[in-house]
Amino acid sequence: MDFLEHLKSSLPEKEAYQLYESFDYDDSHAVLLNTNKISDEKFISLFPNVKPHPYVPHAYIYDKNEYPLGKSVYHELGYFYLQEPSAMIVSGLINFKNNDLVLDMCAAPGGKSVQASLKMKGNGLIISNDLSTSRAKLISNNSERLGLRNLLITNNDFSKIYDFYLNTFDVIILDAPCSGSGMFRKNELMKEDWSINKVYKFSEIQKELISIAYKMLKPGGLLSYSTCSYSKEENEDVISYLLENSDAQVRDINLKDGYVNELSPIGIRLMPSHFFGEGQYICHISKPGNSEETKFKNSNRSERLVSSYATYDVKRFGESLFAISNIIDIKKLNVIRYGVKIGEEHKGIFKYDLHYARSLTIKDEFPRVELNEEELRLYLEGNQLTKESKNKGYVLLTYHNNSIDIAKTDGRVIKNYYPKGLRRKFI
Repeated sequence: MDFLEHLKSSLPEKEAYQLYESFDYDDSHAVLLNTNKISDEKFISLFPNVKPHPYVPHAYIYDKNEYPLGKSVYHELGYFYLQEPSAMIVSGLINFKNNDLVLDMCAAPGGKSVQASLKMKGNGLIISNDLSTSRAKLISNNSERLGLRNLLITNNDFSKIYDFYLNTFDVIILDAPCSGSGMFRKNELMKEDWSINKVYKFSEIQKELISIAYKMLKPGGLLSYSTCSYSKEENEDVISYLLENSDAQVRDINLKDGYVNELSPIGIRLMPSHFFGEGQYICHISKPGNSEETKFKNSNRSERLVSSYATYDVKRFGESLFAISNIIDIKKLNVIRYGVKIGEEHKGIFKYDLHYARSLTIKDEFPRVELNEEELRLYLEGNQLTKESKNKGYVLLTYHNNSIDIAKTDGRVIKNYYPKGLRRKFI
């Protein structure tokens, strides 16, 4: 069975042809603002031709030929996260509470966790997990660049440990691995690799994952299931399987008229023939009952950190120190990053990490040196700076009051501590 025939098996013929033809449209690009570092007004003043995302606050559609944001110095400073327009709707639809315990099961490269963290204003705790170690490290890189504080990044197969987390999470995001047909417009290789057998294979994986996720969901909690596939077998059929084998209930998802295909009997489908983003299926599941607000364990006070970190738990992994505000039992978790990496201590010498620097805000009491644009660019390229400062020792370098890095100065010269792998010129 070819892909068009497969589409016609679950969509009216006219819809199937319209969707198939939409693969020839130009793809769209979106950006989610890190509101800890930049306001909507400032972003629009820098990039005036962007358009607001119709569903997601603080998100914009842009033309990458006009604004190559991924190469921008503002991207490097963590002012925003680049994400596909339909994919960002997944977390955009969830009403997170500040004290939620969230599990993002298949999180890499981390967009949904990033958005959850920003919506939760750094509160609660998000376990941002991926089965692949290399992909989990992508989440870690993004958390560092954006200065996020409440991500516990892990690399686990939850099919082996879910028994330890039954009825635990307030919100579970399951953006399940899939056949990838929703990305045909962006990736020609996905189109060439598609087969009906691939659909059937992923459908079985998805049924196992959603069953596991539901068991870990608290009564009264929300399970968000999504794929970037157009196949009914990977979407509605997976939800039907869960409904038939549990007490799960489907929650309605309401979006504005005009963009969302209403043909799906369970959940919603976003398709480029109706919406400018790529293909995305989303369904919200709830578990009957009510549960108390998550109560995290108390954190230990640390004198090493600045004021806003005073109640964070500090944990040592080898020579590295990490800090997180809310604690859960991590014995079964393979931890990649325990909240914020503070730095490394080697033979009595302590060096602060970029993640810690990026997490600091104007409210944090730390000696500062403000850089101008020329000095910023020189520093990001790897140069030391000649700059008078009343402060000596470790200082937080800032640009427009936003943190860049923690470096060392003797009051006249600032040594460059920017990670060598990140040093380059930016537009």
